[in-house]
Amino acid sequence: MASGYRHIVAQILHTSGQTSTWRMLDGDFWCMVTPPRHTRRRQGWKLHVSATPLSAPRVLEQAAGVLVEHGCAFKFAATPRNAAELTAVRADRSQSGKFLTAYPSDDDHLRLLAEQLHRATAGLAGPAILSDRRYRADSLVHYRYGCFSSPRELNDEGFYEGRLEAPDGTLLPDERNPWFSPPPWAVPPFPPAAPTERAGRRRGGPVLLAGRYLVREAIRHSNRGGVYRAHDRQVGEDVLLKEARPHIGADLHGRDARDWLRHEADVLHRLAPQGVTPAARDVFESGGHVFLVQDLIDGPSLQQWAVDALRQGNGRIPLPVARSLARDLTRIVGEVHAAGLVLRDLKPGNIVMRADGTPVLVDMECTAEAGSSARVAGTQGFTAPEYLEGPHEHSGGPVPVPGPEADCFSLGATLLHVTTGISPVLCPDSPGPGRPAGERIAALVTAAAPAYPALRALAPLLLGLTTDAGQRWPLSQAAAFLREEHGELPVSDGPVLRDDDADRLIDDGLAHLSDTMDPAAAYLWPRPLSLPYGDPCNVQMGAAGVLAVLDRAVRNGRHAAEPALRKAAQWLDRRLALPGRVLPGLYFGRSGAAWAWYEAARTLGDEDMADRALEYALRIPLRWHDPDLCHGLAGAGTAQLHLWRATGDERFAERTVECAESVIGLTGRTGSGVDWLAGPGHRNDLAGSALYGYGHGVAGNAAFLLAAGRALGRPDLVDVAAGGGHALCAVARWHDDGAADWPKGPGRSERMGLNFWCNGTSGVGSFLVRLWQATGERAFREHAEGAAVAVHRDRWRLPPGTCHGVAGNAELLLDLADATGEQRYRRWAAESAFCVSVRAVLRDGLLVVPDDTMRDVCASYNVGSAGVLDFLLRLRSGGGRSWFADTPVTSAGGEDNRRHRPEGKVIHGDPGPRTPGAPGDGRTDAGARDVL
Repeated sequence: MASGYRHIVAQILHTSGQTSTWRMLDGDFWCMVTPPRHTRRRQGWKLHVSATPLSAPRVLEQAAGVLVEHGCAFKFAATPRNAAELTAVRADRSQSGKFLTAYPSDDDHLRLLAEQLHRATAGLAGPAILSDRRYRADSLVHYRYGCFSSPRELNDEGFYEGRLEAPDGTLLPDERNPWFSPPPWAVPPFPPAAPTERAGRRRGGPVLLAGRYLVREAIRHSNRGGVYRAHDRQVGEDVLLKEARPHIGADLHGRDARDWLRHEADVLHRLAPQGVTPAARDVFESGGHVFLVQDLIDGPSLQQWAVDALRQGNGRIPLPVARSLARDLTRIVGEVHAAGLVLRDLKPGNIVMRADGTPVLVDMECTAEAGSSARVAGTQGFTAPEYLEGPHEHSGGPVPVPGPEADCFSLGATLLHVTTGISPVLCPDSPGPGRPAGERIAALVTAAAPAYPALRALAPLLLGLTTDAGQRWPLSQAAAFLREEHGELPVSDGPVLRDDDADRLIDDGLAHLSDTMDPAAAYLWPRPLSLPYGDPCNVQMGAAGVLAVLDRAVRNGRHAAEPALRKAAQWLDRRLALPGRVLPGLYFGRSGAAWAWYEAARTLGDEDMADRALEYALRIPLRWHDPDLCHGLAGAGTAQLHLWRATGDERFAERTVECAESVIGLTGRTGSGVDWLAGPGHRNDLAGSALYGYGHGVAGNAAFLLAAGRALGRPDLVDVAAGGGHALCAVARWHDDGAADWPKGPGRSERMGLNFWCNGTSGVGSFLVRLWQATGERAFREHAEGAAVAVHRDRWRLPPGTCHGVAGNAELLLDLADATGEQRYRRWAAESAFCVSVRAVLRDGLLVVPDDTMRDVCASYNVGSAGVLDFLLRLRSGGGRSWFADTPVTSAGGEDNRRHRPEGKVIHGDPGPRTPGAPGDGRTDAGARDVL
């Protein structure tokens, strides 16, 4: 923390003689400072003091002196980089500006501190904090009502959430909105300030700016400010308004978003005559905010244009369309360079398509004069890496503007993305500079080209534009290439992952899991930064999902993972014994944790631990309001069914039936739910499901009921599941390439083409292939195979993970390979594995798969590396699919050696309510259709 702000507070404590009594605790982002015998309140009014990167040291010095003098606990952003993140243009609007938080002992203490802090920081710079109310006009001091302690209770979704206690004892979420929204019973400690024109306007009412611009709608909001469609009353035309808030995006020289917006207006004045940008009409200031008025280009962004074009073209854009777009973009970038400017941030989101199909550059605030200096700006994946990730990356000050070759890289990355949907974002190798970006993009383009005829034809162009700076094609060479005609080759098979390469990914991934586990930490593996804080024990982001993968690895003969398996099982054993809220879901609740814990204990031969896991599973609550698999009772029932199969313990059979009947009770409600077009001949008990997919809707609910019905001798449950299958077939959309996809939820066209496990195609297909095995109905197989075509077609467009990515989709392909015996599905799975391998990064010499952001690495089962490793282990060694109750329970050698399962004994339930009945054979393969 030598480069941080800690020394400022340490000096204040030293000067006041408080060094030995006050505590300073360094965290990942904040430094917490507490007086002796401090007891933090649960909730109340607290103070925030805002700052910019330039003013932060002085704000901290002045504020800390006041807070130490009056014995008030506080925290502050620990480093200049953290302070800058809080005011960055992409920062969370509801959290932005909260450089320092003070925790008064009561409201009288708060009122005293607010005045003292206001006086101490008067005249210093800092942004308005949108979630708070200012103490006084232009003050850095703000206040809001909220929790004083970190949230310690899980909400129903499985994430830790601050919860406020009302006077009557009820609890409600501590909402952090980008507007002042205290709970209704919390009386503000100060009278509201006199209303300004902006503050006094009724929220949601009409806004007239500069006496002429009537705001019609907000196009988007960001921390920088809003973007609005407005009507210019003076000329009678619609215009676009861009807003810049004071002190947002500020640098160490005091410049902020207002300066960048004025700069953008200057750029538009220079480029609009060439027809490559909209024209700037006006720049004005209102309430300290700067607004740019420009021509309204009424069309989609290139990002949205590409999404629509790929959807209409079955995942591919025709070569003539791609070539025409490439020519247009090359031409307009050339116009920018001819004007002596460099874009620095060319990307699909900064391009709008006119009605005639020609592109226009927008959001030009990063554009700079060639040969000048400016702060580093750009977007990972699209801005030239030698510039964006160079040694000056975090300098905060002006550095030399890159040459035109930087925009050439951006042009190549943009064309790659919009012609295929492939993200050019590359997770950086570490430590050290890593492999050249050009080399990694070349591997990606070369591997994906057989799937995209336009990419194959344009590959020399894209490789030339994205290679390392010294060999990068200039625009003249790109233009010459595009003047030639290139034939369009048909789609062909892509590369498959070789066994030795798969083994390296598996072994390196397991070693990385072992190296990064920390039994002393709150999370056994670092949590995904893309998700809020959640249950450290669950499958989704916690230890249970990783534990299950380590268990599979050991059972498949990779015994180097056994020490990590033992440590993780012991950690989970200790952690599950702690008090806390227990949720029932399979992925976000504790059902998956009990499942993984039991299986790991059996693999380790620890009978006592296995017994503890079973007792824990029997205590998981089954009274719940959510029927789904991830968060609710279908997930809980799936785990109970698995444990009954593993042990023969009738209590698990009874609890499985209880879950099944509760799922039907919850989804059988009328008046809400999904479209149900299965027809009168099929049961509609699942029509009240909120969504169609596996993780949260019909497919997952039906998959549980199908497995339970077959195992427990309950044909009524199988009939309910079959009704769900017919309904899913009825809402499917077929494409002329043989692909089928599904909407996320109600409305047959709502969010079509989600090729995910949790929502959409691959999860629905995963259920339908099992329903086909159970019933023999050809339609279910046909739709599952249509889902397979869709996920195979889109394999390059998705991140690596299980929930929303390639690994989860490829599990469907292995399901079909096992169910049908057709080897093309196994080949498709191996092609998907190659997609994953191309994204892999080096971490301390180990080749590991990045998370779904493709910017970092985490262990999470559903959005990180663990789920990918699970898929690769199954691809290499066979076996059933994890977290599906129809998978036989076997040891690594294929023999069932589970002590807890009585030999040859299974239990079938009676079709009546919750009554275990006669024994059966309990088989789970396709031959078990006699249950029906």
